[in-house]
Amino acid sequence: MKQRLLRFLISGGSAAAVEYAVFIALQMALSDKWLFANQSLSFGCGFVVSFLLNRHWVFQSHGHMGSELFKYGIVATINLAAGNLAIFLLVGPADIHPLIAKFLVMGMIAAWNYLIFSRLVFRKPAI
Repeated sequence: MKQRLLRFLISGGSAAAVEYAVFIALQMALSDKWLFANQSLSFGCGFVVSFLLNRHWVFQSHGHMGSELFKYGIVATINLAAGNLAIFLLVGPADIHPLIAKFLVMGMIAAWNYLIFSRLVFRKPAI
């Protein structure tokens, strides 16, 4: 359990680093006018890294990949919607810089993902 949690943190950190780096690059290239597109595209990049690392390394799943990807995609869609709403609220009414807002939103999403992934997406079947 401790090893899996440590792997989850490393995996999540790796996916977060990819997501944040892409977000920064897009913000620099496209500016704040494209904030939600930048948020969504960077989230998609992090999604790919996160799914592959979680499936193969963290949870070492041998389940049906299509089914797991579908469930992971549902969680990711909810995370993306919640993330976009949070970015909107933090950058708009709260007047927080987009790079700081993105960092805060990523932490918020990571906090609930471990339980969701371990109990719903990559759950080992009962014997």
